[in-house]
Amino acid sequence: MTNGAGHNFFSAGAALQDNLLREAGPGALVIVPHQRLAHQVWHRQRLAALAEGRPAWEPLPLMTLNAWWSELFKGLWPEAALAPALVRLARWRQALQTAPPPPGPTPELAWAQALDEAHTLLCRYSMAGGDARPTMDDSPLLTWRRRVTRIYVDLLQQGGWLSPGELPAYLTYALKDGRIKLPPLVLVAGLETPAPLEDLWLKEVSRRTRVVHLQVRGDLLNVRQAVALPDPGQELNWVAAQLVELARSGLPLHRLAVTAPAIDTYTPQLRRVLAELLGPPQSPDGWAYNFSQGPNLSEIPLFQAALLPLSFIIAGERREDLVSLLLSPYYGEVQVHGRPPAHWDRAFRERRLDQGWDQLRRAVLRSRPPEAETAVLERLDRVWNSLRSSTAPAGQWGRLLKSAWQELGFPRGLGEADREPWNRLLGLLPELETSLGLEELKAGEFLEWLKIAAQRVILPGPGIQAAGIQVLGLLEMRGLDFDHVFCLGMNSGTLPAPPRPLPLLSGAEKRLVLGGTYPSQHHFAAELFHNLLGAAPNLTLTRPRSVDQEEQVSTPLYLEEWSPAEMAVLTTPNPAWLRSPAIQAVFQAPAAPGFPGFPDPPLPFPLPGEISLSQVSTALACPCRFLLENLLKIRELPEIESGLDPRERGQMLHEVLAAFTTAFQEILDADQAWDQARARELLQEAVRQALAPLSGDLHWQAEADRWLGDPGLLWEWLSLERQRYEAGWRWQGAEVAFNDLRGQDWPFSLRGRIDRLDYHPEAADLVVWDYKSGEIPKKGKVLDDLEESQLPCYLLAVQLGRVPLHQPVANLRAGFIGLKSPRSQHLKHEDFGVPPSTWQAAAAAFAGKVAALGRRLAAGNFRPDPTPAPEGKKLGACQYCPYALVCGFAPAPAAEDEL
Repeated sequence: MTNGAGHNFFSAGAALQDNLLREAGPGALVIVPHQRLAHQVWHRQRLAALAEGRPAWEPLPLMTLNAWWSELFKGLWPEAALAPALVRLARWRQALQTAPPPPGPTPELAWAQALDEAHTLLCRYSMAGGDARPTMDDSPLLTWRRRVTRIYVDLLQQGGWLSPGELPAYLTYALKDGRIKLPPLVLVAGLETPAPLEDLWLKEVSRRTRVVHLQVRGDLLNVRQAVALPDPGQELNWVAAQLVELARSGLPLHRLAVTAPAIDTYTPQLRRVLAELLGPPQSPDGWAYNFSQGPNLSEIPLFQAALLPLSFIIAGERREDLVSLLLSPYYGEVQVHGRPPAHWDRAFRERRLDQGWDQLRRAVLRSRPPEAETAVLERLDRVWNSLRSSTAPAGQWGRLLKSAWQELGFPRGLGEADREPWNRLLGLLPELETSLGLEELKAGEFLEWLKIAAQRVILPGPGIQAAGIQVLGLLEMRGLDFDHVFCLGMNSGTLPAPPRPLPLLSGAEKRLVLGGTYPSQHHFAAELFHNLLGAAPNLTLTRPRSVDQEEQVSTPLYLEEWSPAEMAVLTTPNPAWLRSPAIQAVFQAPAAPGFPGFPDPPLPFPLPGEISLSQVSTALACPCRFLLENLLKIRELPEIESGLDPRERGQMLHEVLAAFTTAFQEILDADQAWDQARARELLQEAVRQALAPLSGDLHWQAEADRWLGDPGLLWEWLSLERQRYEAGWRWQGAEVAFNDLRGQDWPFSLRGRIDRLDYHPEAADLVVWDYKSGEIPKKGKVLDDLEESQLPCYLLAVQLGRVPLHQPVANLRAGFIGLKSPRSQHLKHEDFGVPPSTWQAAAAAFAGKVAALGRRLAAGNFRPDPTPAPEGKKLGACQYCPYALVCGFAPAPAAEDEL
């Protein structure tokens, strides 16, 4: 008996739904393109039943085509089972081991996913048999694909599995054999372009029962606005403002919808914008909005935190993985002391340790009392040891990971929003065990499988489908009905989209696949646009004129005019955006105070009785930085960067020179003669001892070669020192410490350490030296501006007797010993050639600056006052300050010609 198939077209989704409610009587079956349409029809059915006074009602039988197939398949009690995604990937991986992929860096699982996608498409489009029939235009890649596919199909059959792509053909044969009972009426809604196997199935069904296709062809007049905004950000802001205004007008929120051809690119920002204007999805007032699809499981913080124990082992025991685990709120047993051990990371950074548990562990024990950290360290030891297995089956890896979670108290404080992701994660572990069986995996392979499995788990979006503004993809708009719909991103390149890549399909195969060519994509986009036109009587299209600074053109499916608009919420605030707390803060905040007239009161912070020279230098450069860094002990978290930190290199060089100078001075005093061979021996030994703890670091090995190679920086320096010795200069001391340095009206004393003192007996000259491993400061910064205060302070300490001297001094000077490189412009003794009186004046000026600073700090004036102050593009004292976002200082605007 042939019943045939009919086609009915509707101008709106509402009319299609009315037809379903009217025609889908007892025994009928309605095939819908997605569950969104089913839920909307059921909602209307429930409201109609309540309006008629019927509290009970039976939902219409609405299901997707795949759901119908699955139900029919189960009813046949088949010998084979449908292969889940992970089972298919596991069989593809087995096939790849027999027929390895072409050479290249692509991992096996990526090949498995590409092959599975290609095979599923070939099945849906009735081309799977082509994998067994080579053609004249076969490339080596296609030949290999056909070979590996034959192996894969055999593996599936041996395991009693059936590929989902083969299901339509299987059911069609069962239908022809009379093993499937059909309903008297099948209504197919919104399935405009079925794949060949889907079409074949529906034709076979129509030969045995009545099949009616229902499709929407909307009217272009429903487009009430087409607006072009400068960029996607302003586009989102504009649409959000329109949504708020429509909600204020009394339109029910569930009658509003937002969609886009590439909805995934808008979803993250759309979540932020809606939360900013409307708050959370659910509140005591009801539901504000609903996203039809949430993130996949791999994007959830809980899942990413769960992988940290394995990631730490697999990635080479990296510091950042360990610190992420320690600071994660999900790991309760590393917070047993009441706070996460965040101080560990500072210890790692200060010691430049980036990986290796043994080294990281030792750094913790050196920086903290062992008893304070023993419990956590022992717990981590047990976890790392358990996860260091070379290979294990997926089931064993899952059990080891669960044991690690239990040991570390994961997941701590599980909130309501995390319960479903946690349950889905737990469900993946036995699924992997079933799919992979007893196959031995490395830890990294198991982790890769777990991530791929999580990517396939799509979590529900916040909210419910019957309440709040609905945010959904363009495919989900088929057959739906709203009062007002906003469609974003209506540019060419997104509608229609470019052809799908499909790298494992031939050109002939791509021409048969929906979306495989430009004409195919254009046809598909036109179907979607026709459905969109019927989704609401009020349709607003928007598009960004520029994306990533590239000009865009509108979709060719809408050839009418686009009205320009802008929505820069900070410069021209829209009334709707004044609901945003961030925008309110901008427009209601008091004007930022200018410099230096800060209105804040003095800060009566007690000053120490003695501070170091480096601290007073900080205070002279900026009192606010002194407060934050030295009094409040706020320290910048150091970054571990490639190469050597210049400060660390300079400190090590100081230590080497101090050790050598002290040791060789004893020999000079005893022998009264310069022994160059002995000097080189001592210098080399000083370098060896200083760098011994760092001998494994390649950067320090290179630095040692720079010092003692040919030509070596320290060998050249030693030659210069020998010349000075032969000219009559004698070392008087190295690393000479002083303290209790007091000047007139100072509220504190100073302490410091002089790098070296040199004395010439004949002229009674004394020179105070400061080593500089970087650039030597300019003369004006030292003697005039006093930006470099070390040398004036050292001179003052000598003048005031804080440094013991055993010889008469007629002339007192200071200078820098440059040690940047062996080149003559960098390696030299620089005293600027000025008379001692100039240095004495600089020391007196320094004493005056410290007195003024002391009065300011004693009065509680710690306001930011950088010296030198920023000027134009020159940042002055603010250039390397890490507290710019804390102090609130804003330099005066630069002049136009400086920009």
